[in-house]
Amino acid sequence: MRVIGIETSGNVGSVAVCEDDTVIGERCFERGMRHGRELITSIKAIFEELYWKPDDIKLIAVSAGPGSYTGLRVGITCAKTLAYALNKPVIAVPTLDVIAENAPVSSHSVCPILDAKRMCVYACVYKCINGTKERVSDFLIISPRELLALLPRPVTIFGDGTKPYFDIFNQEGILISKEEMGIARAQVVARLGRKLYEGGKRCNLATLTPLYLRKPEPVEKLESQIINLGKK
Repeated sequence: MRVIGIETSGNVGSVAVCEDDTVIGERCFERGMRHGRELITSIKAIFEELYWKPDDIKLIAVSAGPGSYTGLRVGITCAKTLAYALNKPVIAVPTLDVIAENAPVSSHSVCPILDAKRMCVYACVYKCINGTKERVSDFLIISPRELLALLPRPVTIFGDGTKPYFDIFNQEGILISKEEMGIARAQVVARLGRKLYEGGKRCNLATLTPLYLRKPEPVEKLESQIINLGKK
């Protein structure tokens, strides 16, 4: 199955096309949230290099979040537009699942941690079972100290949410891996998307939206102001 994977959840975006588990082409964007500028041109360039037509793609897989609000909107809008124009199915792949795949298979747990700002992180705990990463927690938006209390031991953590809270997570039984391990890759989005699709998962194009886990900051501030006004 030929699948296109779209990853725009973080600071470094990418797009990849795969045939089953083989990566046929991949392009990573420059750092700095350049997804809107580079996504479409990168897809077009890959097709031209491979002499593929857009209709050769059988499935569109997109990283659905959590992550950058702007980045996720760019990626999902692109995926939905392609799916509608080509009449192809689209699959949303949770970003934390994608990042968890960067960790080597081991006998202990792993936990990707992304900086959610405002003294919170996005996280999910995974256990390596039969060579695959299985979720053993919900997708979380949580304070670093609350997450610390939930983490099993031993556990490997990684992602851009570890650096700001290094002093909190630097505990016995917690291995803090390199931040680069927390970068999601489009080829993994494509691979996981294919597995989900072949396993029977389907997404409704009309209702597909990013997995934000929290409300945008302006909305949270407005709601807080309204609540405070009500208390006066």
